[in-house]
Amino acid sequence: METIAFYRESVIKTYGLAERTDLCLVTIALPSDRMGDWGTVLADLTARLDVSLLLLLARPLPANGLRLLLLLDKSPSGRERMEAEQVFLDEFQAPWRVDQAVELVYFQGPHYGDRYGIASAALNALDVQNVPVLAMACTGASVYLITPEGKARLAREALGKAFMTPETEKQETGI
Repeated sequence: METIAFYRESVIKTYGLAERTDLCLVTIALPSDRMGDWGTVLADLTARLDVSLLLLLARPLPANGLRLLLLLDKSPSGRERMEAEQVFLDEFQAPWRVDQAVELVYFQGPHYGDRYGIASAALNALDVQNVPVLAMACTGASVYLITPEGKARLAREALGKAFMTPETEKQETGI
């Protein structure tokens, strides 16, 4: 016997909204038949550049490849970036596209994996405030939204109107 639960709240709860600024988004198109090779190159490269990989998104490309989006905790310097790009050009004929100075807004909530509409509610809230989204990832109970520089605070404010946070819940209950 299987039990299916459906959660519905008039205002969706979160455990809080967080943001990170001064990040770097790198886009690379890589051949999917060499995933093991580029995984090793990426690991070596992030260690050599002393950057942390915060988020990796991938989507298939029509010509047997994958488009990777790498969210890094800081932008490599000009020299480091040229060295990193050269590694991918030499090894995979894959140029980098770098969107420097992006920001991240992320949040978690109860039962997000068991119900529908979380991503839609987030995107609708951002649309109302005209906040552009460069990339979005949703996993189980978490939502990650990458915005251009200077938009994370506005995104967090917009999401705060559409989602309940511990702070807004305390205001409603008077605690």
